[in-house]
Amino acid sequence: MRAVPPRDPRYRPYRIAVWILYFTAIAVLVGLFVTSIARNLASHPRRREGTGDSALPTRASLRVCMDDLDALYREQNERAWALGSRFEGRNPLAAWSDWAPRWEERVDDVADRCALDSTAGEWAPERADMAAARDAMLALHRAYTAQVNRFAEEHADLARAAAEAMVHAREAAERSR
Repeated sequence: MRAVPPRDPRYRPYRIAVWILYFTAIAVLVGLFVTSIARNLASHPRRREGTGDSALPTRASLRVCMDDLDALYREQNERAWALGSRFEGRNPLAAWSDWAPRWEERVDDVADRCALDSTAGEWAPERADMAAARDAMLALHRAYTAQVNRFAEEHADLARAAAEAMVHAREAAERSR
């Protein structure tokens, strides 16, 4: 076995500086990584509107809340069904990932505005039914999101290839006219 020659003492300050630079770079990268994860996981605080009174002032307000929930439900279903028909572009599944958190925030805003989680006050039974509908919508939303993510992991390349083939075929058909 060959002996390792001793290190030149003249280069010791440079070796120390390189090691310090190396560990500083690692620390900065780890810090950025942890900060990114923390920002992603941190939920935005929900605004609480109103004075804390959980009663809705009129039956008309209750109908407006129901209309808002219904509109959110229809929007979610339209988005889910439209995913299969709009697969052109570079990353079509990113549209769902961009839209989904904003939709969830809008559901939370309706729940806060309409006091769906409150069990006291006027219209409590109606609000409880609306809260159950909201919970069912959110469960469906989680299922849609799981399917989108699963499809993105397993078959997005096939769908993207099919969309690109359709674009090329469309271009070829128009050139031949």
